[in-house]
Amino acid sequence: MDKSSFWNLYLSDPADDVRLDEGLAQCRKAFAEHRSIISQMIGRFHPHAVAVLGAGYLSDLPLSDLFALTDKLYLVDWIEGAGKIGLSRSIVNRTDNGFNCLFCKVCTGHRYCRNFTGEFQKEGVCSAFELIEQPAVTCGKYEPADNPVFVRGDVTAGVASRFAAAMEKLVAACLTPKDAFIKAIKCVDNIKRGTLPLADSSIDLATSSMVVSQFDAEPYAFFALLLKERFGQAEIMKHEAKLRPLMEQLRTRLFVMQVETHIRELYRILKKDGGSRAYLAMELFRAYPEGRSEYFLVQDIAKALEVVDKYFSFQLDDLLGGRILSKMELGDGISVNQNYVLIPKPAPARPPHIGCPH
Repeated sequence: MDKSSFWNLYLSDPADDVRLDEGLAQCRKAFAEHRSIISQMIGRFHPHAVAVLGAGYLSDLPLSDLFALTDKLYLVDWIEGAGKIGLSRSIVNRTDNGFNCLFCKVCTGHRYCRNFTGEFQKEGVCSAFELIEQPAVTCGKYEPADNPVFVRGDVTAGVASRFAAAMEKLVAACLTPKDAFIKAIKCVDNIKRGTLPLADSSIDLATSSMVVSQFDAEPYAFFALLLKERFGQAEIMKHEAKLRPLMEQLRTRLFVMQVETHIRELYRILKKDGGSRAYLAMELFRAYPEGRSEYFLVQDIAKALEVVDKYFSFQLDDLLGGRILSKMELGDGISVNQNYVLIPKPAPARPPHIGCPH
C-alpha cells in the first residue's frame, strides 16, 4: 500500500476512550439488523472462511456466531488497529452471575486467544481471566492468536489510497483550484489497481456493510481538505460556479472507480462453486440535515448497482424477507439502506490458447 503520513493521520481516529466507547455503543445499536442478517446467513450457508471488507470496529458483526460456527475469519480495514480495538471491547460481557468471555464459550478458544487455558475459574471465563473495566470492560490476558486474521488493506484495491497519496503532491503543485480538479480527474483515470492480500476463490461468505456508501465521501473529502488548505475556502467559493461541473465529474469518477474495484475484489475472493455468498448493504436514501421526514437519493447509487450486476446475481428470498430496505439512525443521521444477498456469477471461460503454427 502506498505510504502517506498525512493520509494515514487523516484516517486515524483521534477519539478518546470515552467518546470511542460511546460511538461503538451507538454503532452496535444502529447495525443490529445487519448483525441479524449476517447471523442468519451463517446459520444457513455454514461458511468455512469469512471475509469482512471494511470491518472497522466490528459493530455490524455477530461475533459470537462467527467464532462459534466458522473456521476462519479475515477482518479487512485500512485503519490500523481498528479491528483489534473493536474485538478487545467485545469479548467480555456482563451477566447476572459475573462475566462471560466470547472465546471461553467455544471449546477451541486457544485459536482465538493465546492465553486461553481450557480450565474455568467461573462459568463463562477461563482460569486466565483478568478483569479490566477501564477504559472498557475486557480481559487483561487477551492476546490475539491465529483467528481472526487482521488484514490491513484498502478495500478499493488501492484506488483510494493511491489517489490520496498522489493528491498531497499534486494539489501542492497546482496554481489554481481548476488546475487541481483537472489533474485529479486525470489521476483517477490512470490509477493502478491492486488486490487485497486474500487468495482467489478462498472465501465462502464475504460481507460489506455500508462500505460502498463511504466511497461517496472518502477520499474525495480528503482532496477537498487539501484544496482548502492550499487555496483557502474564500478562493474556492469565488469560483464555485465554474468549479462545480469539475467537482461532480471528479466525485462521480472516483466513486465509480472505487465501487468497481471493491466489487471486483469481493467477486475475486469468493468461491465460484455456487455455494458462496456475499452480504452487501448500501445507503440508498439519506435524510436532509434540517428535517427528519424528507430524504434524498444518494448520488450515483444507480451506477453502483450496475457495477454489482456485472459480477453478481441478487438473491431476494425469505432470508431478507421485508428487510431489503431498512432504516438506520446513527447520531443525528438517518439513512434508508438496501440490503442484498449476492451470488457470484460463474467465472467467464478463458479462450483456448492458440499456439504459433510450426
